[in-house]
Amino acid sequence: MQGENHFPPLEKAMLERIRDKVEMVQNSNLPQVTDFLDPHQQQVVESYLKTCKEVKFMTYGGYPGAERAKIAVMSNNWIAESVNLGISLVEVKGSPKFKELTHRDYLGAALNLGLKREKLGDIIVGEQSAVIIIDEGVTSFLLQNLSQVNTISVALEEISPEKLVTPEENSKIISGTVASLRLDAVAGLGFGYSRSKIARVIKADQVKLNWQRVKDPSSQLKTGDVISLKGRGRIVLEDILGESKKGRLRIVVKKVR
Repeated sequence: MQGENHFPPLEKAMLERIRDKVEMVQNSNLPQVTDFLDPHQQQVVESYLKTCKEVKFMTYGGYPGAERAKIAVMSNNWIAESVNLGISLVEVKGSPKFKELTHRDYLGAALNLGLKREKLGDIIVGEQSAVIIIDEGVTSFLLQNLSQVNTISVALEEISPEKLVTPEENSKIISGTVASLRLDAVAGLGFGYSRSKIARVIKADQVKLNWQRVKDPSSQLKTGDVISLKGRGRIVLEDILGESKKGRLRIVVKKVR
């Protein structure tokens, strides 16, 4: 495929699989569906599919606004809404201590069973229950084998999409000035860390930029870039407002838990 030399090996392999799916759609006229992709992977795949005029695609992760999602590739004559993306929803309930569990606990419990990350979509954590969005091909395995999250016994039940209560976005707008659009400067403002501390965190491989691991504090940012910090949520560089009287850049970031 032309224009792929700048992609890392994993992305090249992913695009090769997408090209195979496009060829399968052309040969069989049947839709093809990916595993769950993170937002960066979605962007890469969607950019390529937009160049394929002979097919169309749909991105969906089980509910509107899902972070992790599947992409269905189909012929132009297919009705997108008729395509089965193979997504199931599993509700997890536990004891009164249930509310102490975190997203990391649920993800770790599922991965410890041997499930691959690409078979799991978003995990929506509530006070009384959690919902794991999962590929329907491994739903039965999860239902039969997940009996404990961390040290808490849990009960599982597959539910319909209509029963899913999606979380309201818990966000905060932060305005301030930075010396530059370096990763450490913007991340330090957004997460409330000193520049030296956030630089150490970045070098320790605790930060992702646009869902990709990054260890260079001097990486340059642009509007719309997303920075994730383990255990602290993520921030989005919403706007760059220009220079202050002291020559610093005035920026606006949105912090999402």
